[in-house]
Amino acid sequence: MRGGVMPKQHNGADDPNAAGYSVRRPGESAREKQNALAKAAPIKTFFTRLFGMHTDERAWGRGAEGEERVGRLLEPLRAQGWFIQHDVRIGQNGANVDHLVIGPPGVYVINTKFLRQNVWVAGNVIKVGGSNKDYVRKGEAEAKRVREKLLAATRLRSLWVQSLLVFVDAELVVREPPRNVPVLGDHELVTALLAQEVTLGRDEVMALARAAQQMATWG
Repeated sequence: MRGGVMPKQHNGADDPNAAGYSVRRPGESAREKQNALAKAAPIKTFFTRLFGMHTDERAWGRGAEGEERVGRLLEPLRAQGWFIQHDVRIGQNGANVDHLVIGPPGVYVINTKFLRQNVWVAGNVIKVGGSNKDYVRKGEAEAKRVREKLLAATRLRSLWVQSLLVFVDAELVVREPPRNVPVLGDHELVTALLAQEVTLGRDEVMALARAAQQMATWG
């Protein structure tokens, strides 16, 4: 990620968040999956919650909570002219992006993980509780797909899209950062975004925001 000086706040006349298709809440897909599992087995859900057992229902709920927390952290960026979109559904196979952020430094695809465990990072190797995770590969693929979709929708000649991996409540140890997917704690996210070098003009931010709000862009 790159350093620089951010522009002053915009005056609201050209708000990139002003309109668009049905806006989804942070973690909405994860919450829907959690609720469906709870509804399908209400008695089981009651007891597994009571005794703090690890279940798919609980995992989806924690995932939703992590996305909700990161969503709240991102919200103040809107006042500075950034476009924020959550739970962006891409294609027809159920894939989604947790958070899409478009601002003067570029386009960011944020993948949120709520893990109260030890997370160890050494280059592209990420271990959670000792188990290998393919977060980097997935992050790179998400950024590539978002870039392709936005380029097709806007006809821009080039576009920089950065994948970010954000951990909530994890014990994070980064020996060496991944090559293409920066790893951050949730408390570092907004400061890191605001520290980036400006690469997009206001018209480009607006064009990308308009494209991101069209369902046809992501189909």
